[in-house]
Amino acid sequence: MYRIGFDGTPLLGPKTGVGWYTHELIDAVARRSPDDDILVFPISWRTARMLHLDPPHRPNVSVTRKMAPARPLWAVWDRVPFPPVEWLVRCDVFHATNFICPPSSKVPTVVTVHDIGFVHHPESVSPAIRRMADLLPAVLRRASVVIAVSDFTRSELASWLPDVSDRIVVIPNGSHRRSVAPTDAGLPPGPPFALMLGTLEPRKNVALALDALRILRDRGVELRLVLAGSPSPQFDLAANLRLRGLGPPEIVHAGYVDDARLAGLMAEARLLVFPSLYEGFGMPIIEAMESGLPVVAARAGATPEIAGDAAVLVDPGDAEAFADAMYKVATDDELRARLVTAGTARAACFSWDKAADSALRLYHSLAG
Repeated sequence: MYRIGFDGTPLLGPKTGVGWYTHELIDAVARRSPDDDILVFPISWRTARMLHLDPPHRPNVSVTRKMAPARPLWAVWDRVPFPPVEWLVRCDVFHATNFICPPSSKVPTVVTVHDIGFVHHPESVSPAIRRMADLLPAVLRRASVVIAVSDFTRSELASWLPDVSDRIVVIPNGSHRRSVAPTDAGLPPGPPFALMLGTLEPRKNVALALDALRILRDRGVELRLVLAGSPSPQFDLAANLRLRGLGPPEIVHAGYVDDARLAGLMAEARLLVFPSLYEGFGMPIIEAMESGLPVVAARAGATPEIAGDAAVLVDPGDAEAFADAMYKVATDDELRARLVTAGTARAACFSWDKAADSALRLYHSLAG
């Protein structure tokens, strides 16, 4: 039996990609290895006491609460390897699920890198995230193992930091299964809609989806676009809509949506659009395929690797082709049926059980 520590910081607040990654991996690891103790440690001063793990509650999972001030600690860790992680949580191995890992004097550490968009697309992220380009190299050089969530991310990492390439292991994500009953999508009556899921930041290439919708509207195609994701200071949605003469009712910005409403949106949508310029994995692709929703995506980043031949892929700079693909997938029943069948099979290739089994082999080999 081992004590496996996890950084629980991504579980604080509303969950997006890394939060769901952390939640799903912890749950699968606990389920697959019930004899191990799973210790979830949020690095936070004010909000650590607010962390309550979502169901299902596993008997071998607990939260370790220490009032650890995140910003002062990161500032200190940027300069000296103190205090070590073993002072904060008693464990045999520690998994940092969100890039940054406390230093360690004895405990083996595993660090997950989801992508390095802050290196290639610094304009898409906040100044705090941009600093990751300076902080992450030292973290990865200290790590026992680095997990990349795709072959694409492994290749990007190896090119950026060749000296850590021999410690990179690829463990793909699973999908965040929407286990709750879908609620009403909460949309006004209107034409069919395409769904885009994710934070509205520049690298998500929202502009391509807007351009494609503008082209379809000019052709007389009645199709709406629903944007389900939090706003970003780096992308001015209102200005981009004004530039293209778009707005309600053809554009609906739903904001951040919970599991039940997102399940409802996926059940009612005609397709998912995923125009992102740079993704380390692309979890919404798998979520859509699992839900029987056809996908139109940009041929960029890890998207071709994850989607395989189960989505329609388009050059990320070609709005006309993206519009054509959206129209075909929305209206061609034969194509839709093929994509749904292929998508179901493709989604089955990715599971949190597989990810947990691979991670557990790492944890046990390092801790033993």
